[in-house]
This record gives sequence, C-alpha cells and structure tokens, in this order.
Amino acid sequence: MISKVIVESEVKNGITQLKSVFFNTPFKVVDIREDKKKPLLELILMSSSPGVLDGDELYFEYILNENSQLEITTQSFQRLFTMEKGAFQETKVLIKENAFLSYLPHPSVPHKGSDFKSNNTIYLEKNASVLWGEIFTCGRKLKGEVFEFTKMQSLTKVYQEDKLVFFENLYLNPSEFNPINLGQLEGFTHQLSLFFLHQSIDVKKMKSELDLFLKDKNCVFGISEAPANGLVIKILYNKAEKLMSWMKEITKIIKQYGL
Repeated sequence: MISKVIVESEVKNGITQLKSVFFNTPFKVVDIREDKKKPLLELILMSSSPGVLDGDELYFEYILNENSQLEITTQSFQRLFTMEKGAFQETKVLIKENAFLSYLPHPSVPHKGSDFKSNNTIYLEKNASVLWGEIFTCGRKLKGEVFEFTKMQSLTKVYQEDKLVFFENLYLNPSEFNPINLGQLEGFTHQLSLFFLHQSIDVKKMKSELDLFLKDKNCVFGISEAPANGLVIKILYNKAEKLMSWMKEITKIIKQYGL
C-alpha cells in the first residue's frame, strides 16, 4: 500500500494552526491540543493498520511556516511485520524561519523476518529549531524474537540554511553482525536516539543538566555537541517504556530553555 500524510502549519494571531492537511488510508491526523489559545499545535498521527506490512510505501511531509510551533506524536508502537520484499518510509520536513518542530514517535518493533528502511530529511531555515527522537527495539522480546528481523535501516539528514549539519545512519543486519556485540549495542537491546538543534540556546548548560539527569539511570548514555548549535543524545537500555519516559523528561528539560 502507498500511503501519504502532508501537514502544513501557519501562525494566526500568535497561535499555530493547520493551514492544510492531507492523509489517506490507513492514517489520520488529529489535533489534540486542549487549550486552543496555546501557541503550540499538538498533533497525533493515528493509524488503522496493525503495523507496517510487506510492500508498504509510507510518505510523510511536514511544512512549518514562519514562527510555527508544532509537536507531533504517534498513536502506538510501530510494528514491522514479517516481509519478503520489504517496506519503505520517507519523511521530509521543512522548518521555516523561527519555527520549531518536536517529533517524538513511539518505538519501532521489528517482527521476525521484517525488512524496513526509512529516510528522514530535514531542512532548517534561519533560526529554525528541531527536536527529533527515535527509539529502536530488538523485536518482540517476550515472544523470543530478539534481533530476528532481516534488516533495518534509518537514514537521517539535517540541512541548516542549505548546509548539511547532521547525518546519521542506523543500520542493523543480524545476519552480518550481532547487534549486541562490543562496539554495537554493548549487550543492550534498545536504543534511544535524540537530537536537538537551535541556533541560540546555551547547549553547554543544557548538556550539564541532562548529564545530571541521566547519570543515575542505570543505562549507558552519551551526549555530544552537534556540528551546529545543538546536542545529540544516545541512550542504551533494555526496556522501551523506560526510554519513552526518559525521552519525555529530557524534552521537558530542553523546553525550559525558552522554546
């Protein structure tokens, strides 16, 4: 199935609103903002499908016009079912001047034999900012499916005023190498990857606060300054729910810096 979601936001009277939205089966975009006077527009991406199926092609496009503030979450875990041909997802994001996007989806759960690739391309104009998270799991651990998927790849590129400032390639192929090995996931089964870019935030102070938050969490983590003004955060653990909880807490800390 070929599915598309296109969302465009704009600001009217200081409040971010939907300028236009398009989606087809199985997706639906829902505004969940309770306080309609709140500047931040909160959307949830819902799906009537049980997950990503063999041969699926999923296309997402998000356009944030000047000064927009948009937060996107998802309905539930993204299950990647057993496949023969594989499935593909492409996400394109344009964040215009002084706009901000927070994109924090639920974790992906690759079933035995799944083969999935995603491409994410993000364009930031002057003073635009982005908070982008991704949680990867080993599979259905309680069913004994630990790294039994065929292949999984996630490519993410970020351009700031047409200059490439961030590139990440998560590639896992258990038939080629054991993901748990030294130099890979270090014995853990889940990974949170989170990056935040903002041209004027004090990232050194933010890094110190995040280091303090994570140091007693019994996980392996690393926080690095990005080539542009921002942070890249990696956390290795064994439970998706805990990583989701930490991602939300980290987001709260980041937002305290004036977003």
